[in-house]
Amino acid sequence: MPRKLSLLAMLGSILLLAACSDSPDAQPKRKFISFKLDSSVLLSEQRNSAYYMPGNVTDSDPDNDYSQLMVAGYTDGKDVVNIRLFSDQPQITPGVYSNMLGGTAMFLEMKGTGDMLQADDDVGDITVILHQMADSVAIGQFSGNLINQTDGSIKTVKDGYFKVIYKKFQ
Repeated sequence: MPRKLSLLAMLGSILLLAACSDSPDAQPKRKFISFKLDSSVLLSEQRNSAYYMPGNVTDSDPDNDYSQLMVAGYTDGKDVVNIRLFSDQPQITPGVYSNMLGGTAMFLEMKGTGDMLQADDDVGDITVILHQMADSVAIGQFSGNLINQTDGSIKTVKDGYFKVIYKKFQ
């Protein structure tokens, strides 16, 4: 009997490992953007998209050598979330991106109030840490302060995370 149990346990472990292993072609089952805005939690799950535009270093135009990652989604409450990572390099790679360096930004349109909150080159602050950018999956975290364009109030963004599948544009 103990031998049967250990054989069943080993078989169960193998099946569990096989079920949990990721093949290189596997896409994440869950894609999301989530963050806290002041005391509220906002979540865009399965309602998001991302587009990656690498720089074009094959031509003679130096003005298109930069790269961008655009992450967009909308929450259950229909708030629209946009995060843009910008690099003056031809490729977006894991690292820290900030609007203080230019180009990186976050925009949030609040459906209930119509307020537009933003952090870009001119107002607010947003920092994005990109952990992974490979196999069409981008994973990162973000935080900062968005400025309400209606009344100038500051809204704090913290505990922000995203895991999205991106499409590459040439």
